[in-house]
Amino acid sequence: MSECRSLAGKTFSITVLGCRVNHYEAEAIASMLESSGAVFAPLCARSANPDIIVAVTCSITSAADATTRKALRRARRENPQSLLVACGCWAQAATEEEAISLGVDILIGNRVKGLIPEMIERWHESPGKFACKKIDVAKSPEWDRMSLDRPRMLTRAFIKVQDGCDRGCSYCAVPSLRGAHVSRSPDDVAEEISSVASHGTREIILTGIQLGSYEYCGTTLAGLIRRASRIEGVRRLRLGSLEPFSLTEELLRAAAESEAFCRHLHLPVQSGDDGVLASMRRGYSSSDFARIVGMARDCLGDETHISTDLIVGFPGEGEEAFSNSMRLLEDLSVGKVHVFPFSPRRGTEAASMGAEVPRRVVKERVERALRLSGELAAAYASKWIGKTDSILVENADSGTASGWSRHYVKVYAAAQDTGNCLKGNELQVNPKISIGSILLCEGVDVGKVTVCDDE
Repeated sequence: MSECRSLAGKTFSITVLGCRVNHYEAEAIASMLESSGAVFAPLCARSANPDIIVAVTCSITSAADATTRKALRRARRENPQSLLVACGCWAQAATEEEAISLGVDILIGNRVKGLIPEMIERWHESPGKFACKKIDVAKSPEWDRMSLDRPRMLTRAFIKVQDGCDRGCSYCAVPSLRGAHVSRSPDDVAEEISSVASHGTREIILTGIQLGSYEYCGTTLAGLIRRASRIEGVRRLRLGSLEPFSLTEELLRAAAESEAFCRHLHLPVQSGDDGVLASMRRGYSSSDFARIVGMARDCLGDETHISTDLIVGFPGEGEEAFSNSMRLLEDLSVGKVHVFPFSPRRGTEAASMGAEVPRRVVKERVERALRLSGELAAAYASKWIGKTDSILVENADSGTASGWSRHYVKVYAAAQDTGNCLKGNELQVNPKISIGSILLCEGVDVGKVTVCDDE
């Protein structure tokens, strides 16, 4: 972590777009900037232009690119005097000309975000001069040296343990943006978890781009789960998105043996049709996925929440193929389904496959998939009505506390004992009714409930 103090007194805000890895990196950047003397000023709380704005960008889809550009334009428009830093996946692919046109002062790609405080310091020595730092991530085996002492924006702590991907799915640009697979030292991971836990953070989420491929000098993800579970203060432990083919019996045993491990897995299926899965080059069939889900429930319990991702409108996806996806999700009784319309990414195999699905068809299928997602999430949530569980309080005001259960269901509870309902605390709940996929305990004013269960 940076030791320079030249940023003392300067205020900074962070905008984070995209995946859980980006959320970790945003928190780590905040830690680095504070260690350099800067003062964190959350976007929602600031009343004046911060001295520095850092945007952790996403480029997973064309829509993500558009969202990133919009966020940068808005940041520059609303904060004309601020130093604007763009880092991450969009920044890795963007040209200097595009960045400058959007008002960016410093452009920083992947695997070098640990240099952000130093680059900001240099910029202040020569203000107004555009700066850029990128490396060839495909050729870099190095870990980006960032560290998190405690989360500042979330009640939970995402801990990045792995970066990059070498699977080569036909639709995905991530390998070119994030580089090849690299894992982090388990000693570094344990030290970081110990730090955030010592600051009172009760829930840890191990995350990565290709998380299941984690391996460092013989330590696998299973070993990392066992080690993290033994760290004092860790009450809850989760995994980020996990590719189905990486869910091994060893990993499941480690999870089952851990009292801290929460019974929820996010396994992105992407399609339930074997032909589409083969075109995507996902490396498994629909029956493989069903077997993997069954194995998870056999080991972790039938009540385990399996959430997933679904891509709709992949080239060549006919009505039968789409129906196969819908049928698989129903047959497996998954919970939350994140639905994404196919977005061609320049340079990927899928972008030149042809057999494009008409937009109106994609839109109609997305709507059908979202309806099914709502039904499946509601059906899973209803299983917990009348059962005692606990939530990690994320919001508590006006007599109502809300948070996620250990099985990853959003629950609202009456905040009768305000001492137990402080943000970040665990609270015992016994839901009585549901509204869609949201659960409500006795005494909750329905009018204060926001029916939205996304992070």
